Amino acid sequence: MSVHTRQGRVQGLERDGCRQFLGIPYAAAPYPQHAFDPPRPLEPWDGVFEATAPGATAAHPHVAQELFPDPVVEGPNPLNLNVYAPADADGRHPVLVWLHGGGFFSGGNASPWYTGESFARDGIVLVVPNYRLAAEGFMLLDDGIANRALLDITMALQWVRDNIGAFGGDPANVTVAGQSAGATATLALSGCPGARGLFRRLAAMSAGTPLLSSLTRTQLLSEDFAALLGTPRTRSALTGAPVRKRLELEATWLPAEVRTPPADVGDRARRVRRESLRWQPTLDGTVVSASPHDALTAGTIDALMIGTTVEEWNFMLGQLEPAPSAEACRQGFANLGFTGQDLADYLSALATDNPGHALAQALTDRTFRTPARDLADAAAKAGIPTYAYQFAWPTPLFGAAHCADLPFVFDHLDAPGAADLLGPGAPAHLATALHEALVRFARDGSPGWSPYRTETRPVMVFDEEIREIPDALNLPPHQLRRA
Repeated sequence: MSVHTRQGRVQGLERDGCRQFLGIPYAAAPYPQHAFDPPRPLEPWDGVFEATAPGATAAHPHVAQELFPDPVVEGPNPLNLNVYAPADADGRHPVLVWLHGGGFFSGGNASPWYTGESFARDGIVLVVPNYRLAAEGFMLLDDGIANRALLDITMALQWVRDNIGAFGGDPANVTVAGQSAGATATLALSGCPGARGLFRRLAAMSAGTPLLSSLTRTQLLSEDFAALLGTPRTRSALTGAPVRKRLELEATWLPAEVRTPPADVGDRARRVRRESLRWQPTLDGTVVSASPHDALTAGTIDALMIGTTVEEWNFMLGQLEPAPSAEACRQGFANLGFTGQDLADYLSALATDNPGHALAQALTDRTFRTPARDLADAAAKAGIPTYAYQFAWPTPLFGAAHCADLPFVFDHLDAPGAADLLGPGAPAHLATALHEALVRFARDGSPGWSPYRTETRPVMVFDEEIREIPDALNLPPHQLRRA
């Protein structure tokens, strides 16, 4: 089974009514000479490209604490994408471009959690591109351009525009969605002039703040990275540095909670920080010319779906029994810019005497839920049809934690490793509902519940019982579960 693209023919495979094309290059290979260059156009090839196995992933260090399987596939060209399409190649199916998570320091489209059989089954063409990570994706160079990762994604969207019709997709009906870092990149695209017209809608799931780094902050980080690596801050020098040495340095820059999670619960509480991620999209004025808030206020998209899990950071703080000390949690609160009174207020609002639970929820609210509510407010005020949600179903160990919603979004509860996070008996009806919401949004711009209004802030809450709750992005978890 082969398909003709503008660059040449690709050979895929078909399984259970889903046509799969894996590892299709959408830009020229960056490794080894062009790791820090902007993405370069792909030359046509002769013959047939075998798209039957995952392609290379972007170079990144091993992560000690993986939220989901993150296989690393070595090869010269990580700028590739996977296409999952219905067997009906003659249709004009809606297209969903999924941007993977991983904190901008890990992740890739080879993860078994990102396969698209369920979307193809439901009439959606799913495209999952890789993009460059960490310094390769975001470092500022003396002779280079910023936000190479977003330029990668933009080139992948151009590939979709030019080629997806051959796979049965409709290039005029493209939605970009992502989770975690992928959601942050999704929102950043709203302020990218080069990506205008390549998509209609955005679905941002668990985007963490700050959504963009300032140019000054990225400049300082880039200077520090080059100094520690012992190279000039130029494309040729960075590309010429040993990859092993660069990845070793990247590993030391990983957030503490994923690099070497401390066993002591008090240490975990004290190490909470506002900005744990170093590399991320930058408001550079050229590739990204507006913040997501300003871009949405200007009405740059047709529709927005946005939400979070209600207990995002429970996983990163880990088991909070026995409870950390109040002193350790007060330090964590102070790191977030909160006061001792804020700790007392969270303890009261959560109806708990465990200060660790209060810290985890404060971090979730500050980093995820409040920014999502603010963006929903901005988009709705601008007249963009906006749909907000909360994922509230509690996993046995960590509650409704970061990434717990992914197997439900993909209707893939039996994905490798999912049971380790979800435990036994994850509700299939919830997977059906959350997956169908994204399918409907990609198809016609409405996931199936009331549009967001700033007066009442209706939010769909996905739990054992699925229902709309006013202002759910501002309510503590236990109130959502009994409201």
